[in-house]
Amino acid sequence: MKATILFCFIYFCSFANAHMGNNQLNNMINESLLSYIDRQVGLSGEAANNRENKTIYICVDNYPLNFSFSEEISKKNVRFVSLQNPAMQKTFKRNRIYRFCFTETTLERNQLRITVSSRNVSIPKRNHINVAIVDWGTFVYEFSCDKQEWELKESTFGGV
Repeated sequence: MKATILFCFIYFCSFANAHMGNNQLNNMINESLLSYIDRQVGLSGEAANNRENKTIYICVDNYPLNFSFSEEISKKNVRFVSLQNPAMQKTFKRNRIYRFCFTETTLERNQLRITVSSRNVSIPKRNHINVAIVDWGTFVYEFSCDKQEWELKESTFGGV
């Protein structure tokens, strides 16, 4: 019995890993996140010279199962962190404010909406976290039955 369960587990794990390379959702999230980061880097370069180039922290919580960030994103000036990590609270207390990228996906009818938003996160007082939305990018994908894949239909950016 244990051997059968172990065999089924290994089979399903290898099946899931075989399809990871062609995971359209992962590709769409990576493309959206990369586009958003490139826009942020471009905006900071166009801003006044006294604005320093800060590291963008990407919150890794709440991504799909087996999600992996693309190499292009890893090469950017980003750090991957989890807000669930207790060591992050010490980092917040030392440096006060960080800019985090959060990603959220919603499916409505035949459209997949991926929203990437930057938020300033700080801990000004003990056990109290402040989160303020700074700006966002929304990427709307629509499924094409002819091509059997998702296509980017609209990108909008906004800010406070």
